[in-house]
Amino acid sequence: MSDNEGENISELEEEVFRLVSRSPAPSKVIAFSWKLLMDRIPSKQNLDLQNCLGNDANVNCVFCEAVVETSSHLFLHCLVINQVWTSVMNWLEFNFVTHPNLFVHFACWSDMANSKKIRRGFWLIWHAVVWVIWRKRNDRIFNNKVKGVEEMVEYVKGMSWFWVLSKLKVASSLFYDWSWNPRECLSR
Repeated sequence: MSDNEGENISELEEEVFRLVSRSPAPSKVIAFSWKLLMDRIPSKQNLDLQNCLGNDANVNCVFCEAVVETSSHLFLHCLVINQVWTSVMNWLEFNFVTHPNLFVHFACWSDMANSKKIRRGFWLIWHAVVWVIWRKRNDRIFNNKVKGVEEMVEYVKGMSWFWVLSKLKVASSLFYDWSWNPRECLSR
């Protein structure tokens, strides 16, 4: 949604919300994505604005520790997370410049597919990426578990493969096939 509460949403934002709701990702992940797009997740900045953190609390990003943890920083602009997106896009054989907001990012992600089946798979993978980022962020904060970029990308691949097999009507594929050529698996 826009920065000001009373403003109408743009056509792009409306379209992205419509596409997100049609994604085959699990419903709890779709709900999380809606909150993320509306900037209603408990990022450190949002918690600080609501006075939920102490005066001496660290509000910097848990991954890069260089910038205040906002939703857009955490999911798009963090140098560590940008490496995750780049690795996933390389895996899917496409690339584009990171955009200033998640709406444009999702729209670009959606436009990279050349068929409806692949587009639905890409939506699912986009949701897997944001879900893994959120879970690994929370693991780092609450359990002091640190996962690197490669591990996070492997989580994305595994989670998205499982979701594709259970949510999309595509021919079954081995994880090896999925890891090697996800477009081919989605085209079946």
